Amino acid sequence: MLDTLLFLIADGVTNGAVYGLLALSLIVIYTVTRVVNIAQGEYVTLGALSFASALSGTFSVLSAIVAGGLAAFALKDIADRHLTGAMRIRIVLSRALWIFIVLATAWLANLLPGSYWLAVLASLVAIASLGALIYRLTVEPVSGASPIVLLIVSVGVYMVLHGTAVLIWGAEPRSVPPVVEGGVQLGPVFVTYQSLWICGASLVAMIALYLFSERTLTGQALQATAVNRTGAQLCGIPVGVAGQLSFAIGAGFSALSGLLLAPLITANYDMGLPIGLKGFVAAALGGIVEYPTALVGVLLVGLTESFSAYQVSAYRDVVVYLMVIPILLWRNAVRPPETHGN
Repeated sequence: MLDTLLFLIADGVTNGAVYGLLALSLIVIYTVTRVVNIAQGEYVTLGALSFASALSGTFSVLSAIVAGGLAAFALKDIADRHLTGAMRIRIVLSRALWIFIVLATAWLANLLPGSYWLAVLASLVAIASLGALIYRLTVEPVSGASPIVLLIVSVGVYMVLHGTAVLIWGAEPRSVPPVVEGGVQLGPVFVTYQSLWICGASLVAMIALYLFSERTLTGQALQATAVNRTGAQLCGIPVGVAGQLSFAIGAGFSALSGLLLAPLITANYDMGLPIGLKGFVAAALGGIVEYPTALVGVLLVGLTESFSAYQVSAYRDVVVYLMVIPILLWRNAVRPPETHGN
């Protein structure tokens, strides 16, 4: 009995580490742009499938699409008649460097198939860049719209990304080898190295996000935009760039979830939505604005999924999704009185 309990706890912590990246990405995007991004789970799908393609040396289509989008927006930016010549040159150089990085990482991954770290780098660069493009293409034109309009936009983005994944990779699932085979015996529980890698990589990513937010000017600018978008704009912070960066960070974190999960589950085109919804349940515990509470939520979601899979495996997803109802009721009950009805 103790062995089973410890195994379920270890499994729940591993799941929670993955959902933690999803929850943080949802919070980063929502606090900066006020978009509840339903499409966040699709970046998990794209990350896993891109990683599988990069490992096999066939990763090129998505990078080409991203590079084309970056080039198109670069042309749009330099066509602005209010820009000086020096500003146009700076835009051209920065976009050219960005496009070069996207294409170079994909080319290196194809040149050296089987290189784990090159595949990780190529996938993360492409998906993070795609996130920035999605913001410019779909959110920036309606950034002042109501939350319900932004939610509908995110649903449309989900459909497009889902269809894109099927179009590029097809419906066939793809397997990905783990970073390291085997595991370690921790008392009565055997823990795979892949599970330890997932927990460690997630922890490092979360610490990196914290240091970026607290110790860099760019991170502080993102925080200022999250607190008061209008005030940040008056202080000279480019809120459009902040939105692009938040979407890039969110897409990168979600893609990292896909990379970490791919060796444990088969990478396929419909894996993203259920994972994204579980990340949303965890983020909802913190009102989609509080990082520490969301991290408590991911552990709660991971453990609930693990134990429900053991007791009622056919309904484990239902049990997790039902958690959002008491969470929202609790959030409404603890909300300060002056905010009710707003």
